Amino acid sequence: MGISTKLLPLFVCAYAVAQTPAAIDAMMEAGHWKQVRQIASARVASNPNDAQARAWLAKAKITFGDFDGAIADAERALASEPKNPNYLAPLAEANANAADHSSAIRGYAYVRAMKKAIEASLAVDPKHIDTMLVEMMFAWKAPTIAGGDKKKARRIADTIQSISPQWGYLAHARLLQDSGDDATVEPLLLNAVKAAPGFYRSRVALARFYCCTARTKHLDLAEKAAKEAIALDPNAPAGYELLARVYAASQRWADLEATIARADTAAPEDRIAYYAAALSLIDIGQDFRRAEKYLAHYLSQPVEGREPTAAEARWLLATMYEHEGRKSDAVRELLAAVKLEPGFEQARRDLKRLQRA
Repeated sequence: MGISTKLLPLFVCAYAVAQTPAAIDAMMEAGHWKQVRQIASARVASNPNDAQARAWLAKAKITFGDFDGAIADAERALASEPKNPNYLAPLAEANANAADHSSAIRGYAYVRAMKKAIEASLAVDPKHIDTMLVEMMFAWKAPTIAGGDKKKARRIADTIQSISPQWGYLAHARLLQDSGDDATVEPLLLNAVKAAPGFYRSRVALARFYCCTARTKHLDLAEKAAKEAIALDPNAPAGYELLARVYAASQRWADLEATIARADTAAPEDRIAYYAAALSLIDIGQDFRRAEKYLAHYLSQPVEGREPTAAEARWLLATMYEHEGRKSDAVRELLAAVKLEPGFEQARRDLKRLQRA
């Protein structure tokens, strides 16, 4: 017997209330942000003063790019517990992201709020890793005039490593992710895996390095690490995403189709494996019709948090169409991308260039 539509909101709310903090943490670690948002929203609807749910909702909203909404929810959480580092950390992260997507004048206010939240959080818990990671990435990425300091970022990573070796190694590797220094990054990631063999995130980071960010790719090692990640958490999508990239790049069609089918079963709300496969195919210039089909499937439902937006997928389609000489199709996708995200500068530049050509 199905659930009456009149009873469905009550059913969802009861399910949301029943979720333990450990279960929500596991969802966040696995990247199931739609589920976290749904559960947290249901709890907030039931009790607007549920501070924990507000903090979860803030974290979820960050992943979907709703930074002002995340700030509002984090502040509501802090109204109940103003010194809780678990609520101050998402407030700091939301402000950091908002600053990164704002004008210089408006960004200054966000940066000031971020620093205030970091200071308050670390005053209560000097070893709060989430807060330290926000501070580290800001110090690494921000211009000096705004408080950026790469030496400080490395010092923070050292401190994190003294508290949690696996997180510390990952922090150092993250700082060097775009450096092209494979000889330094690889041992850091291997040490992260060694420090906590059951830590899913380390295996994913290692697989991503071998397949995607390393200057010299090692698809065989990426496949091994991705399979190990899936073994640790068969329901998390990142392992399938990276396997899909490996198999598409290697043109292993049967393995690719089997992997995305497994991903659909494991996490049907998340189609990142399709995007990843399409990206690899476009990178190697092979089977564009397959890539087109995968991107259409990726776009057929709302995207998951912390993953390429619909606008980015449209831009990728436009890139492929331009490569094929299909200018009108490329322009159509770029127009759609800019409509979805007016601030998408790369899409705006490409659209302007094609319209002038």
